[in-house]
Amino acid sequence: MPGVVTLSSVALPYSFAIAVGQTVTISGVVGMTEVNDNRYIVANLDLIAQTFQLYDLKYKPVSTLGYEAYISGGEVNIISYPPGAGQPPGLMYNNQ
Repeated sequence: MPGVVTLSSVALPYSFAIAVGQTVTISGVVGMTEVNDNRYIVANLDLIAQTFQLYDLKYKPVSTLGYEAYISGGEVNIISYPPGAGQPPGLMYNNQ
């Protein structure tokens, strides 16, 4: 089962909406530091619960079992646009 990230707030005014298939990095997590400074693909986004699952760049689930317990903090930084129709997730696409 992949690790799950819960979003608590979004920094405005320069924020972008998070979407399935985007590549993100996570930083500043206290406790579960194993997730810091890695690239992940956003999967199974739940807009109601404000959660998403962590997948690696090969689109395989990232298990956080065995990681330290999460304590606090963290920032998600979006580093790619959502993939275009028929394109694989996690690549750098400029669809604008």
